[in-house]
Amino acid sequence: MKIFNKLTISSVLLTLLISIPALILISNIFVSSKNWQHLVDTVLFTYIYNSLYIMVGVAILTSLLGFTTAYITTFYSFKGSKFFHYALILPFAIPTYIMSYIYGGMFDITGSVTTFILDFMGKSFDEVNFFDIMSIEGAIIIMSLVLYPYVYLISKTYLKAESSSIIDASRTMGLTNFQIFYKVIIPISRPAIVAGVILAVMEAVADFGVMDYYGVSTFVTGIFRTWLGMGSVEDASKLASLLMLFIFLLIFAERFQRRNKQYNSSGKDFKPIIKQKLKGLKAFLAFLVCFIPFFLGFLLPFSQMSYWFYISYEEIIDEDFLTILFQTLSLGVFSSILITILAFVITYNVRVHKNKIAENLVQISKLGYSIPGAVVAVGILSFFSIIDRNLDILLSGTIVAIIFGYVVRFIAISINNYESGFSKIPKTYDDACKTMQIGSFQTFFKMVFPLIRGSIMVSFIIVFIEVMKELPLTMILRPFNFDTLPVLSHELVNQSQIIESSVPAMFIVAFGIISVLILAKKMVKD
Repeated sequence: MKIFNKLTISSVLLTLLISIPALILISNIFVSSKNWQHLVDTVLFTYIYNSLYIMVGVAILTSLLGFTTAYITTFYSFKGSKFFHYALILPFAIPTYIMSYIYGGMFDITGSVTTFILDFMGKSFDEVNFFDIMSIEGAIIIMSLVLYPYVYLISKTYLKAESSSIIDASRTMGLTNFQIFYKVIIPISRPAIVAGVILAVMEAVADFGVMDYYGVSTFVTGIFRTWLGMGSVEDASKLASLLMLFIFLLIFAERFQRRNKQYNSSGKDFKPIIKQKLKGLKAFLAFLVCFIPFFLGFLLPFSQMSYWFYISYEEIIDEDFLTILFQTLSLGVFSSILITILAFVITYNVRVHKNKIAENLVQISKLGYSIPGAVVAVGILSFFSIIDRNLDILLSGTIVAIIFGYVVRFIAISINNYESGFSKIPKTYDDACKTMQIGSFQTFFKMVFPLIRGSIMVSFIIVFIEVMKELPLTMILRPFNFDTLPVLSHELVNQSQIIESSVPAMFIVAFGIISVLILAKKMVKD
């Protein structure tokens, strides 16, 4: 029992520590600051309008791309359908900011594709109607191509758990496949669609790299400009607080819309879905619908990035680059190990003590993932500045600050993996160990650890990839002269070295592809 008490105390302390940056940010809403009225009068409305515009645009596009592909690959079999199971998740491997650099380098006014098309047509730029990719609409398209897998994955998992008896019943009523799609499938899939869309919207509204490069003013770019340009941590904190509350409203809306609702079939009437084989024109159209998001979201940008990498890697990969690569990998490995251990402590406490306190600690710890990286960074800066002043300990601008930021931001990913892993281990196993008078440590090492080992590995890999991709949090909290691959890529872009930025980007994407393939393989097993 003593070890259980230590476990609970550790969980409480960890949760409090993780929550402090968010609590400090919320408290800043009520603190007066000298520049706040100026921000309200000049740019706040623009931040709000652009953020809402992005939310609506991303919601529409990701739902269309994600759900249609999930529906087609779940209910129909055609040439290439097995390939698309993996291929449609691959856009996840490319961070949104890297995608924006690639599409900007291809389709802006002086882009390689734009120049080629104009030369081929024998026309100048002024003679054609040109869609400006470097705009808020372009940013919406770019982010939707990367984020639609949220809707795809959740919808596909949901549809696979649905019973074909509903489809059979619909056919007996004389409904065509299209009528079944919009009268039956879409209504019952609404919770999955909404859940995926809200995740995509949360990522979009919290994005910094795309918005900064495309010159779109949102809450996140405003946080950077206020903090760096105006030198006001207080005003940046206020903007961060508003964005955090904005995100929490989205989370609340998602949970409210699915409260106490169960839509999937279960029990003895459940029948697995038998895929309908498509041929001819229908098979071609199904292939085309799945190929377009895969081509635009992964194949085209990855091909362009690979070419840029090939013509520039000798110029970029030197001793300094290898140092940055080592720093990124070291930071990723250490942070992932630490997060994996801390998440286990919190989650295992719930298994040992099945009570409301333990469950609430888990939910509070998971809130950090819903807070944008820039917001987390501002909260940590405020928290560490208090420690620096009062305890005479320098934490701001150190590796400790970055790692703490990663813990706050990504521990939810690890917790979710553990929850999934523990749910597959019956509690009777623990009871059996107790009846056999096996001690707590032996129970952990002989029963729990072997069964949860898969979740530990998946947790480590996914957290590692998230740490490798993180840009705004790292940019704000990093020590002086300490770069990572995302920071280097961003700095090269700011120096108008788009082609050269593909070198660090390629390493990030390569690790991302590995994680996505692991995820897809896990989906097949499940």
